[in-house]
Amino acid sequence: MKNILKKLFILLISGTILFSCESMLSPDSERVVFIDEYDLSATNDTLFSLFGVFTQLQNVADSYVLLGELRGDLMEVQSTSNRFLKEIYDFNVSPENPYASNVKDYYSIVNNCNYIIEKAATLKEDDGVKLSAACKTIRAWTYMQIALNYGSAVYYTEPILSVTQAEEVQKRTPLKFNELADILISELTPIKDVEEPILNMQIHSTNFQYLLFPVQFVLGDLYLWTGQYEKAAQEYHDLIFKRSYTIPRGRNTTLRDVINNVAFTGNYTTVGGGWHNLFTTVPNEYITNIASTNEYGYKFHMDSISYNGEITASEIAIRNWNKQVYVHSLNLDTLGDTRRIGSAANRLPASNNVNQNFYFSEYDSLATQYIAKFTLMNPGSNSVRNTSKKIMVYRVGLLYLRYAEAINRMGKPNMAYAVMKNGLNPVNMSNRDIIPFSEVDSVNVPSYLDFSDIRFENNIGTKMRGSGNVNVDTLYYVIPELPTKQDSILYVEDKIQEELALETAFEGNRFHDLMRFAIRRNDNAYLADKVASKYTTNQDAIRTKLMDQANWYIKK
Repeated sequence: MKNILKKLFILLISGTILFSCESMLSPDSERVVFIDEYDLSATNDTLFSLFGVFTQLQNVADSYVLLGELRGDLMEVQSTSNRFLKEIYDFNVSPENPYASNVKDYYSIVNNCNYIIEKAATLKEDDGVKLSAACKTIRAWTYMQIALNYGSAVYYTEPILSVTQAEEVQKRTPLKFNELADILISELTPIKDVEEPILNMQIHSTNFQYLLFPVQFVLGDLYLWTGQYEKAAQEYHDLIFKRSYTIPRGRNTTLRDVINNVAFTGNYTTVGGGWHNLFTTVPNEYITNIASTNEYGYKFHMDSISYNGEITASEIAIRNWNKQVYVHSLNLDTLGDTRRIGSAANRLPASNNVNQNFYFSEYDSLATQYIAKFTLMNPGSNSVRNTSKKIMVYRVGLLYLRYAEAINRMGKPNMAYAVMKNGLNPVNMSNRDIIPFSEVDSVNVPSYLDFSDIRFENNIGTKMRGSGNVNVDTLYYVIPELPTKQDSILYVEDKIQEELALETAFEGNRFHDLMRFAIRRNDNAYLADKVASKYTTNQDAIRTKLMDQANWYIKK
């Protein structure tokens, strides 16, 4: 940590500036307003003040994904990968690694948020409160990333505007995650009902509203990490209800074709554009993105890193999709979760257009596969001025699975399992074969368990996006009879962990998900075994290293 905050002061030109309208997503713009000229008093200052923060988030987008996935069990490097990717993969990061040794980029975000929060107090009440709340939420998310990746964070809320201030702040004792979480929770709780600023702006395919971080999602994550499961469930549910988020029936699913309901053809039919379409043009799935335009040059490159073969899906990831039972009916099933399409795909998948439905070959060669999500999020364009890139941080599928994780640990494994298998809708909530009375009292239903509203009537399970009609299955997707309720909770938690791998692979969450489960169970082997299993020549060495929690964090 020593000297990081001093270096941050040197970088204040990028850390406490605000960008003009023409260059709001430009990472290299020279059109800046310096701190002594800026007081948030002009008409558009509320909007412009966030542009610098959005731009700084671009600096950590690649890191967010690579630190979250290369250290997990689902992503691998290749012999052609650059040495910095290999360092992360081998848990042996050098001081010059641009993806891992860039903690100053996170503190730059924190510092800019601190500056805006301080100045927001001078605005008229409504604008100032909204702007301050938005920045406090981004700051809290950023602090979480620092603590989760580096083991601790120096907490400060004043903007560093001088070397003297930097020296004073760096004398503070870094806080471990739980210590930091308590502070962040106390900061976010009073503002969780504050409305987000209305940015009302779109550049190319980037809607600025999706660049904001919902308070309830960040607060729910803090509660989840610290074992406050009822509070986590409440925050997640409040966000789901407030924005009417659902896993919709008949939209964005990929189905296997059958002949006369007796045999599979080997082809796929996409409904509503298919599950992979969630990453292209389906704003209903978006919650928070980090975005950039190509007008001034990009600051993150996950699509090119992937397409060039420097990162690939691990065999474990492919096996996860391939071994899932796909259910067409009670009498017809096969193997293979169709969410592999859109996650890890062939470079040139066989396809044709029949009645505006797309069909894909079932056989993708591992030799030519690449991680398709990043290409889907960032489609190519011949134009140099009309496209944007994005990395999806929060989305609806992830929100529901985090909610399932919370209610499962509250002692409601059947309801948690229903998030994946059946969907939380009014009909299923009243079906005691799906959710027993012992888990949800039909008379006195707490608000965080209530999905009786009509907005949820078409809500389906996350597994139905890729494994067909699992909601009718009575053989494969069931919670077995186990000796104790705690055994059922652990069983369902394992299934949630597996579903996270199927639904959210490569999106930046995996290593931290495994960390959270392992810490909760007080079982380092839970993480070490899963991560080490993807290695070949040094599997034992990696496992031994990861049995020590100190090696889960990057040395500052």
